[in-house]
Amino acid sequence: MDGDWVEVTRIPFPPPGVHAMPTPVATMTFDNSQELLWTGNEYGRVTSFYGTELQRYTSFKAHASSDGPIRQILVNEKGIVSLGAKDVHMAIRRGLPIWHIRHDDMKDLRCMSFTSKGTAEIIAAGMQDTMLVIDLIKGDVVKQVPTEHQYTIMRRGRYICAATQTGSINLLDPVTFAVVKSWNAHSALINDMDAQHDFIVTCGYSLRQGQNYMLDPFLNVFDIKKMSSMPPIPFPAGAAYVRMHPRMLTTSIVVSQSGQMHVVDLMNPNTSDVRLANVTSYLSMFEIAPSGEAIALTDADCSIHLWGSPTKLHFVDLPTPIEFATPEEPLPNIDWGPDTPLNMIGLPHYRDVLASAWPDIPCDVGAPPVKFDPQFLTGLKPTEFGMYGRNTRGLRRNQAENTRNVNKSGSSGLKAPKFLSEKARELATSNAAASDKKADELISSLTDMGLESKKSDVPVMYRTVEIKYSKFGVDDFDFGFYNNTRYSGLETHISNSYANSLLQIMHFTPVIRNLALQHAATSCVSEICLLCELGFLFDMLQKAEGSICQATNLLKTLSSHPQAGPLGLLEEDPHGSSLNVMLQGLTRFLLDKIVHDYRTINPSSTAMDQVLATSATTSIRCINCRSEYTRPGSTYVNDLLYPSPAGSRNAKLPRISFSQVLKNSVERETTSKGWCSRCQRYQTIATRKSIHSIPAVLMLNTAITNQDQRMLWSTPGWLPEEIGIIVEQGQFFCYEGEDLKLHLQRGIHNITVYSLTGMAINIESGQTQKSHLVSMVNVAHAEPEAPGESRWHLFNDFLVRSVSTEEALAFNTSWKVPSVIAYQIKDENNKIDTEWKNNIDTSILYQDFKYAPARYKPYVANVLQSKRRSINKDLSIAQP
Repeated sequence: MDGDWVEVTRIPFPPPGVHAMPTPVATMTFDNSQELLWTGNEYGRVTSFYGTELQRYTSFKAHASSDGPIRQILVNEKGIVSLGAKDVHMAIRRGLPIWHIRHDDMKDLRCMSFTSKGTAEIIAAGMQDTMLVIDLIKGDVVKQVPTEHQYTIMRRGRYICAATQTGSINLLDPVTFAVVKSWNAHSALINDMDAQHDFIVTCGYSLRQGQNYMLDPFLNVFDIKKMSSMPPIPFPAGAAYVRMHPRMLTTSIVVSQSGQMHVVDLMNPNTSDVRLANVTSYLSMFEIAPSGEAIALTDADCSIHLWGSPTKLHFVDLPTPIEFATPEEPLPNIDWGPDTPLNMIGLPHYRDVLASAWPDIPCDVGAPPVKFDPQFLTGLKPTEFGMYGRNTRGLRRNQAENTRNVNKSGSSGLKAPKFLSEKARELATSNAAASDKKADELISSLTDMGLESKKSDVPVMYRTVEIKYSKFGVDDFDFGFYNNTRYSGLETHISNSYANSLLQIMHFTPVIRNLALQHAATSCVSEICLLCELGFLFDMLQKAEGSICQATNLLKTLSSHPQAGPLGLLEEDPHGSSLNVMLQGLTRFLLDKIVHDYRTINPSSTAMDQVLATSATTSIRCINCRSEYTRPGSTYVNDLLYPSPAGSRNAKLPRISFSQVLKNSVERETTSKGWCSRCQRYQTIATRKSIHSIPAVLMLNTAITNQDQRMLWSTPGWLPEEIGIIVEQGQFFCYEGEDLKLHLQRGIHNITVYSLTGMAINIESGQTQKSHLVSMVNVAHAEPEAPGESRWHLFNDFLVRSVSTEEALAFNTSWKVPSVIAYQIKDENNKIDTEWKNNIDTSILYQDFKYAPARYKPYVANVLQSKRRSINKDLSIAQP
């Protein structure tokens, strides 16, 4: 402190409101990169001042007024961090918030300090038994550290120096936060403390006669390097506040409440420089700038005093410029009157074409209006103020749409290939080499597309594909352009073709395919037998070997089924749900019906139940009267049940694996309101399932309803390709990854391993296209011989292509979300039944149904006798 140091500026601290009384400063600190002084008041507001005149710079609300004063402020290169009693706030220097944390363990925070990670992490503590480590970059609590001490002050030196409420000082390891050393500094409490390099200085209170707290007339000094205490430095006026000089390593400045300031050398305490601040009350706070050329004092009269040398006063050595709003240039004053000529104001200098030049180019008159889907409009309900309905368009409230690109098919999907007739004409007029080159270019346009599921925009291969019609109809469309594999896709120009993704999954699940083909070979004559239609479709897909197919007969049977319409499974329903919800409902409906259809031919057979049914007993218990009863039942599809969201606003879902979610979903331990027959009223009912057996094919509906669940699925590697399941004594255990390998090596339990065969995925294409469904299938499990590696394929209706395992199992929260998952027992992989062709029941061909209407003439026919001629593939039969 040079001899010319004086009080340079004194300003009143701004009150919390226009008509409010002034309040004292609650906390204060200098910025370490700009000429700013940061302060906090008792009502959670942060205010900054710049320059030697302490002009107001920013002021913003960081904490709720009910939480009390701001405890401490820290500064780093990104912004400032303010500590409240129950929350932590970070904002940029202009006041805009970066993040705000409120945690259940934040009960009475008092202090904070940077950790071993520099200014990227802090630890916060207070009058509580938990310290919290906060990542300033993520804005999240990354660790909770239990502690036996309650801290009021923290300073960062070689260690984290923390002052307790009982007057002792603890040295905390900046990595593990364990107590390394402890000193008893003052008998009552520590009022102020500072640490720098190898020294800690403290001043505090002691309990004197008459049970009064009085400031100790000395300054305690501790040597961190030697881990020992040094002789205290006397300060008769009563040491209230202390700071280490930022430049001089062994120099500290001690201040009393009356304004007496001593500059003391810790190595030579007999020499000191004394200054006296002119205050009418007592001082309440003291801070020194990082440059050492300025100090700030606050008093009980709600004033801020700035001390320093008028010629050398600055806060930091190399300050960065302070951001200010761009000032508006004042317009020149013109004496304007009725006779003022217009040419008095000349044109400014310009280099671009003036708007008055009227260029000969098209003029953009604005974006076209939004086009609403007719199905969406029919679902709206009229009211007095307008119409309302469910938001099925995937947009937030008041979100603007880019309607210019809605109708641009070139940028929204894959460019359609030329018709077969056009290719034939080109082939006739050009050489074969040129045609082959053009064909290769068309194929490469699909092969070279971006495949990363982590992209923000939907890749082309996931987008909706459409059939283009020429004058020759659908037969002229080049389906081969979209499929170069030996696996057939399905057409889309059929009602309820949203089921294509589910049909592909079932086709490549060998257990379901075998039973469907075996049933199709029986004498079933039901007109609404969905299992027969599945068998016919699977046989057609197998024989097509990559050619396009269509599920017309199956989808017509579905449309004519009496229960499909009431369940909302038909696309023509104007009030229907989204395709994602419809597909999950179709999965439940279809599996239930094929089990029923299988029993019509084999009533005593349980083969289909063993393939699809999860056998369980549901225990239902009233929480109030403790009465309990059980109900047996089977489930063909399990809806996934996710953990409940955390109660805290900023808290995230705990880390949970897929196997844990599956276990909770199958056992289904839930509570809900229900009727209790003993209490004769609605009570809280707890239900839980005891599992008896698991099926060969495990079908799962993802049941994703919120963003947290989407984030769970987007975790890399969250969905395993293999899981292991153990069922013992009614309990269901699921394992994956290393846990599964460990159980298989031990061989103690009877564990069943399942392989992921496929999944239906909901593609939310955003504004430009409707949402649609695709399927990802591991075709390796449906090959006659196991290939030894996964072979994932994308089935986007009639677009089929091979993808990597990473691409297949990667999901995106914004557009790629799974809908239905299928697992099959690993031992059933690659077991393809081909004997069903030799066991076809031909007895139906020998039956006379006499279905001719009465208006037709009676026909004469001979019933075919099975003994006269055998049925084979070369036999021709005439049908009336």
